[in-house]
Amino acid sequence: MNALDVLGRLDNVTGRCGKWMACCPAHEDKSPSLAISETDDRVLIHCFAGCETEDVMAAIGLSLANLFYNKLVVNELTEGKRRRYEEVLITERLQVAIINSAERNERPLTGTERARQLLGQHRISKIEAALYE
Repeated sequence: MNALDVLGRLDNVTGRCGKWMACCPAHEDKSPSLAISETDDRVLIHCFAGCETEDVMAAIGLSLANLFYNKLVVNELTEGKRRRYEEVLITERLQVAIINSAERNERPLTGTERARQLLGQHRISKIEAALYE
C-alpha cells in the first residue's frame, strides 16, 4: 500500500510531491488537520488535533501495517542487513518486554507507552517475517 491508496480514502486532500493534508476521519474535522507523507518504505500520518494513528487508520478501514511497504524479502537480505535486523529484533523485544512488565507489575501504561508497545510489536512481527518466513 502506498500514500495514494491511503489518500483515496480521505476527504479534502490537498498537496503534492509526497506531502499532503486531509480532513482527519477519526474526529469531526472541518478543515484539514491530517498530514500524510511518503518515505522510501512507509506512509507517515500525523493528526495535528491529536488523534492516534491507529484510530485514523481504523476510521478508513486499514491497520497500521498498511502504512509499511512490503519491501523486506528474505532472499534480498545481505548478511549485514540480516545481522542488523537481528540486532533491532533483540532491542525491540527488550523494549516491549520492559513495557509489558511495567503494565503487569507496576501501573497502567501512559498513551505514549502504549503507542511504543504497539509499535514495538509491529516491528517485531515485520522483522520476524523478513528473517524467518
